Amino acid sequence: MKTLYQITLALLSTYLLGTQIGYAQPKIYTVSINPITESGYYNIELDTRLIGAANSGFSNLRILQKDSTGVAEVPYFIRNAQPTAKETKIIDYKILNSIERDSINRFIVHNEEAKKVSDFYITINKADVSINAAVRGSNDNKSWFIVKQKKPIYKYTSTDKNEITLFVSIPEGQYKYYEIELVNNQSSPLKINKVTTAIDTKIYGQFQPTFLELANTKNNKKDKTSIVSFTKQKLQYKLSKLAIEIDTPKDYYRKAILKDSISKVAIPFILSSKNSNEFILDDILVHNPYIEIYNGDNKPLTIKSVKTYSLTRYATAYLDANTNYTIRVDNITKEMPDYDIQHFKNDIPSTLPIVQTQDFYFDHLQKTDPEKVKKMDNTLNNILWAVIIVVGLVIALICYKTFRKLAK
Repeated sequence: MKTLYQITLALLSTYLLGTQIGYAQPKIYTVSINPITESGYYNIELDTRLIGAANSGFSNLRILQKDSTGVAEVPYFIRNAQPTAKETKIIDYKILNSIERDSINRFIVHNEEAKKVSDFYITINKADVSINAAVRGSNDNKSWFIVKQKKPIYKYTSTDKNEITLFVSIPEGQYKYYEIELVNNQSSPLKINKVTTAIDTKIYGQFQPTFLELANTKNNKKDKTSIVSFTKQKLQYKLSKLAIEIDTPKDYYRKAILKDSISKVAIPFILSSKNSNEFILDDILVHNPYIEIYNGDNKPLTIKSVKTYSLTRYATAYLDANTNYTIRVDNITKEMPDYDIQHFKNDIPSTLPIVQTQDFYFDHLQKTDPEKVKKMDNTLNNILWAVIIVVGLVIALICYKTFRKLAK
């Protein structure tokens, strides 16, 4: 009896699994490339919907060329702008009111844009001396305030054998004018050549907006939260930037989390009137995203807009003029294509003409080969009949044993 139950369950499980496998349909995403009139290499800007559907390494993306002879793959490689990159920038300062007397050099550097500064690099002619430095700051070149008291400073010999660089570190500030006094242990002043500083700046990549749209905001008094929802959609996106506009005039500081009910991501961030409320994300995959804001005992924020962006990515390929091209992404292809062009990534210029795409199409009802469907249907029908027969035998056996007990 136990064996019959096991057989029945095994056949039923096989049937259900076969049904799921047999009728699981592929998802296919396609766009066409805008026509070009001149053959050559191009950077093809990828649609954010394609980027969302593509695997992390874009192994399931193909560029297809259609002509009278059929369809052929077009070799490509992916280029993308980094979401953030650091760039070190050297700023030269104007030297004003330079005074040289005995062992003292006193001069003023003009920080015209009042940018934050924490170091000065002073290039001088090489001299075998010990040097102390003091710094004062001013916003009007009249009233002066202590920034750094007189202390020994570090020297660095540059690649130019005739010069050395003095490093003067100060508490970070934004004065428009800094007076620097250098005092050496000899009886003659130093030869000052230039004063510079180095600042690290963030260079953000290019972003393109996704098609996610703000739906509504619902406030929950019991949980002291607000849920910001987006319109339902069938596609997924990889988010690299989130920008939230708050229509609340008063000061606010709220903890928030970007969540997704399908991909289960949870990215915490802070909404604050002190900041721009723009956040750089690391290609976060979302399908049904929402934002949860904790209000505490404060009045809920008024959300004016929520904009989401994907990092702009390009497929670099050689395109022929007046030829039809299609880009295809699906959920079936897994293997990374092996193209010769990958070995020439560093030889092909990055500043190529950019071509856009059009006519996005999503097909999740792509039909399978009819012959395969027919064979699968026959197999599933046979399994179903086997299940019915076994279930019937089980029922008959149960009835037989029941009647025998009643007869006794």
